[in-house]
Amino acid sequence: MMNMKMLRLFFGVSLLMPALCSAQSGNLPVGGLLPAGNEPAQKPEQAQEEDIADWLKEVSNLPAESRAMYAAAFQEAKKCYAQGRLIECESHLNTCETFTRNNPNVWNLRASAMISQKRFAEAEPLLKQARLKNPQDAVARLSLSLLYLGTQEFDKCIAETDELIDEIRYRDMMQLSRSLTFRKFLCLIMMERMDEARALVADIGPMDDSPLYYYSQAVFAYVKGDRQGALRELNTADSIYRGIGYISGYKQALEYSGVIEKFAAGSAR
Repeated sequence: MMNMKMLRLFFGVSLLMPALCSAQSGNLPVGGLLPAGNEPAQKPEQAQEEDIADWLKEVSNLPAESRAMYAAAFQEAKKCYAQGRLIECESHLNTCETFTRNNPNVWNLRASAMISQKRFAEAEPLLKQARLKNPQDAVARLSLSLLYLGTQEFDKCIAETDELIDEIRYRDMMQLSRSLTFRKFLCLIMMERMDEARALVADIGPMDDSPLYYYSQAVFAYVKGDRQGALRELNTADSIYRGIGYISGYKQALEYSGVIEKFAAGSAR
């Protein structure tokens, strides 16, 4: 029988990182917010064992050939997701669920693929199910933050995002914090709470080592109806941060927020 600890490590958060650190595809749900090795802290091992013991037992009790098929299908699903091959990703996850439907990592990855396709209504129950299983599930919480941005539920997005920002405040996760700040900033803009939005990024300048300054300035330009100015700021950010995966998270958040559409009427010049 496969060692339970090995199974937990294989299917745990550190190996579910396409949702967090594969930043090569612009349609990743959290946009590659975390570099490998900087995952949010998880619950103590004993608590993790209690949370995922049922599905781990199911997998560990499978015949060796079935366990290998399950592991291979999950690995292929992650690879396809990271490469933006989302239908194939879901197909491999379907294979996983012929063996067990109780793995929260499968729920999260499927929800991430759905969010990338803007299938928000289908993704939300999976993420809530994962969070019910583990309230501190970092992948589910990050995905819910983006989902609420995409569904224009800005109060919910801010609440989810604020909790995440507060949780990582004293950790070495500046890029994640900046990306989450941009999500909150977009919500404030869409709710026309402009003073709060300005205050949120008031201390962020061009020397800040993230795309936040340029993307926030681009949004301010859209609000003023200055489409060309917005594009200049976005192009500057893309040029500076072209080789850094975090940029995809900003692009996706801007797209999902509805900011461009909201202010498009005045953006002709």
